[in-house]
Amino acid sequence: MKETWNLSFINKLLYLVLYLFFFSKANAESYVKAGESLIWDSENKSYTANGSVEFKNDRFVAYADKMIANYIEEKNDEVFTIIELFNNVVIKFEEETFKGNYAIYTRDDNIIKLTGDVSIESPSRLLTGSELIADIDNNKRILNSSNNEPLVEVLLENNADN
Repeated sequence: MKETWNLSFINKLLYLVLYLFFFSKANAESYVKAGESLIWDSENKSYTANGSVEFKNDRFVAYADKMIANYIEEKNDEVFTIIELFNNVVIKFEEETFKGNYAIYTRDDNIIKLTGDVSIESPSRLLTGSELIADIDNNKRILNSSNNEPLVEVLLENNADN
């Protein structure tokens, strides 16, 4: 019993040290939070986060069950270049919320690609499909459907409470 407690304490302490180290090195505009585990792979310059994951950069905030984040080092900062999000993906960008089963974000072109039960919700509409390509810089969205699945658009009332 005591060995199990010690092992659990050591795991939590190691997690805390990695967590603090990550935040001390991270670019102030970006961060990763994880509810269960955060694994830092310095050789491959990546983080793997599991359980109630939250990623934030200067453009959007993303939530998922799992995330793999690749980074480069610039001026002693870690700059995230490719972010992969897995399961229950929710991305909040300005007044829009993107949802899907899988997403990948690439910093070089500032594009988010979501797949699997995709939706885009804004204050006035809800769109659904199977794939979304969101070009953040050019404010362009491409929503696709798979095979015989139709694209669906629902107009939402702004004053639903009145």
